[in-house]
Amino acid sequence: MKFAYYILKDIVQDRPKIEQFELSLEDLGEKFNPDEVKKSCKCCFLDVNLEPQEILDYDQNQEILDLLTILDVSLDTFEEIIEDSRPRLDDYRDYMFILFKSVEKHPTDIEGKIEHQCGLIVYENVVISIHVGIPVELDRLFRFYSRNPQMLIHGGITYLITRYIDTLIDPTYVVLDGWRKVSDDIEWKILTDQTLEKKVILNTLIGVRESLFDMVKILQANREVVNRMKSVKFPQIKNDYIPPELDDHIKHLLDESDILRSVISDLMNMYFNAESSKLNKILARFTFATAILVLPNLIAGIFGMNNKYFPDFSFWWAIVIMIGSMGVVWLIFKKARLI
Repeated sequence: MKFAYYILKDIVQDRPKIEQFELSLEDLGEKFNPDEVKKSCKCCFLDVNLEPQEILDYDQNQEILDLLTILDVSLDTFEEIIEDSRPRLDDYRDYMFILFKSVEKHPTDIEGKIEHQCGLIVYENVVISIHVGIPVELDRLFRFYSRNPQMLIHGGITYLITRYIDTLIDPTYVVLDGWRKVSDDIEWKILTDQTLEKKVILNTLIGVRESLFDMVKILQANREVVNRMKSVKFPQIKNDYIPPELDDHIKHLLDESDILRSVISDLMNMYFNAESSKLNKILARFTFATAILVLPNLIAGIFGMNNKYFPDFSFWWAIVIMIGSMGVVWLIFKKARLI
């Protein structure tokens, strides 16, 4: 596990005095326990990044148990963070608990998706972020905090939380861009009639559609968290410092998802129409083959009968009539563009 601290120690001449560093579990328990740090700073942000193998038997892992003791986090809360749960915001008087999801990778095969669930435990002037994997580039995020000192000074914890959440949303744009490129490629393949890849095309469309539904559910739940943060008065949150673009970004992603979903539906219709057109052409050829042989078979059947009352008829005239009837049928199908 890795720990990163971002501490706003003090404000000197309208400029924040900031400390940023990494530390060990031992340091966290002794020198930089959040309960002690919060007494000597304006606000602080602690990021706890866990490795996947560390949470396999978390209730038997002594390091995990020590961490939860230091941070005063219950085992039930930790379980909610590391297991797949719906994003939400809960108020527990002393602290606020936020579950938020970030989509890093959502390929055409839904089984290969990569999502990060992040748990934020928010006190009056302390934010603790716990997650598995690295959903955001912390150095980039901390540099962003440093570039906006006034917002950090006045917004405090609210600014830390909302910017962190906004950074969690950013990878979703990359995922949607990837799907747009996939849809453009599929459209080109359908229009150029690449029949060798028709099974791949259909499986890809189905995979993207399922992944898209999954992403929309995540975005809608994330938006509910943001709206609850904006509409309800929490002691830890200054509503005036929640950036309006936070909700706008999620709304924009939902709108793009709806557009992409329509594109995928149109591509599936194009695919099935193309397959139906191919089937119609095959049936038209069979119909042409049947029709062109009907009259010759009829003539051969009539004049091939052994009947003493049947008038004599020249063999060559029969051949001429057969060929002529076949030519007429061919012209009719050709004019109707069925062959």
